[in-house]
Amino acid sequence: MKLGCDRYNSSGGEIIHREKGHAISIAYLIVLLICISFAIMAFVLDEPAQIIPNYLKINVSRSVLVTDYIALAGIGAALLNSAISGFFYLLLLFMTKTECTGKIFAALFVTIGFSFFGKNMFNTLPILFGVIVYSRVKKIKLSDLFATAMYSGTIAPIVSEIAFLNGSPNPLKICASYAVGIFIGFMFPVVCESSKRMHAGYCLYNGAIAGGFISTFFVGLLRSFGINVLPESFWDTHYTAPLAAFLFVFGAALILYGVISDKPKTVLEKCKQFLGEKDIREKDYLIEYGNTGYINIGVMCTLYTGVVLLLNIPVNGPTMGAILTVTGFAAVGKNFKNSIPILLGSILAAQLNHLDPTAPANSLAILFSAGLAPICGDHGWPWGICVGFLHVSIAVFIGQLNGGTNLYNNGFAQSFVAIAVVPFIMLVKELFSKQSKVGDLE
Repeated sequence: MKLGCDRYNSSGGEIIHREKGHAISIAYLIVLLICISFAIMAFVLDEPAQIIPNYLKINVSRSVLVTDYIALAGIGAALLNSAISGFFYLLLLFMTKTECTGKIFAALFVTIGFSFFGKNMFNTLPILFGVIVYSRVKKIKLSDLFATAMYSGTIAPIVSEIAFLNGSPNPLKICASYAVGIFIGFMFPVVCESSKRMHAGYCLYNGAIAGGFISTFFVGLLRSFGINVLPESFWDTHYTAPLAAFLFVFGAALILYGVISDKPKTVLEKCKQFLGEKDIREKDYLIEYGNTGYINIGVMCTLYTGVVLLLNIPVNGPTMGAILTVTGFAAVGKNFKNSIPILLGSILAAQLNHLDPTAPANSLAILFSAGLAPICGDHGWPWGICVGFLHVSIAVFIGQLNGGTNLYNNGFAQSFVAIAVVPFIMLVKELFSKQSKVGDLE
């Protein structure tokens, strides 16, 4: 596996520089250490004899939103499920010699995060296999599709829903669920490319949008045959202290590593550079800024953990998944400058809507809202507050479309915000620009 990463210009493919250092190789080690930590914590925080039976319980659950695996099967089984998912994908990445870019780093964090509430080996394997089939048919290297393959787990609950329909699994249902999963995986990369064009990169959670369309389509089919797909409501409140402590220690360690890995002046200059970037679409902080990118990743982890505690939201499976998602995407565009305005707008919306401010729908909408960071970065903080507010207003009910079968439901909601709001922003800017020019002529 290479330790560096070539960068190419967008026009001709010419190599413009080669990033040297440890930013890319250390990323896999960080994920590996998280998985090891989760495996150890599982047996420290829970009764060892209960962990394996409860882990099996996770794999035979419906897993639709919101199924907090901690509430469903205990802290040990949930931590073990996340660790196993992380180990599995790390092994595949090493076997295929896939270099860890920021995009892969983000996908790994999404995978281990959502393995606390929705993803497990049973329901993700057929979808992964479908992506592999697609790569073979299209003659695309699997390493080029690995991030997409990991994001495809957003619709893993569809596999579980079909397999365990009415709570009575049988070989026919399991075969049918795996056939559907393989088909979904085969289609997922195609839908991802199409959905990306819709929002022009203004939503970081592109896989969520593809998953939203696919899950809505399949749930519509099921409902047309009289099979009603309903959301779940598992929400733990007992393990905030140990999970928050882990997140704070992890975030602080990343900040410290980023600070000491280079000269202070160089680190400061790089921090100013990525905070000053406006258009963050297709950004990769690990490639462009090296180990300094870990400062941003650590800051976002500690910031969002602190926000959860300040808002009196429990750190459980879903919120753990949300914080880890924010942490991962801090490698591909998010930073506190372009995320805080959106965060403030989303908190305001949660305070004003009819739900309890700390209700699961509000809590998750607040934490996932920064997927719209490109809008804030490109168009300024006032628009960031606006889209944060609008996101919560849509996200709290959009899961009804697919019965909770799209795990990245907030990203799906953000597609509606981005598609509707960005053209309006451009129109407002155009009108003000024309008015300004008329004023200058007068």
